[in-house]
Amino acid sequence: MQSAHDLVNTLFKQATDPKLKTRYSSCLENYNDGIDDLRGLPALLKSRDYSGLNIHASAALDDPSTCDDNFSDPPAEAPQLKVASEKVQGLIGIILVVSNLLK
Repeated sequence: MQSAHDLVNTLFKQATDPKLKTRYSSCLENYNDGIDDLRGLPALLKSRDYSGLNIHASAALDDPSTCDDNFSDPPAEAPQLKVASEKVQGLIGIILVVSNLLK
């Protein structure tokens, strides 16, 4: 998720369109929240709190999706951000599957 956050930060700095600046700023907040949610996962896994793991991973999954939703109207989402978001969501999806299997 950190690499997607870094990408959003770069896109934010490069954007000249005020709408894009606003959207990327919102995405930075989303990814910051997601990083916070993921930061606690190792401790939850270590303590075998699989329900907590699932809850935090689910919360983290919402963050890149919320960022993507910012681009439902033009200007369009940068293609590299869409790809990064899909990768993050896929990895979090794997965490969710594992946490559900362990519950």
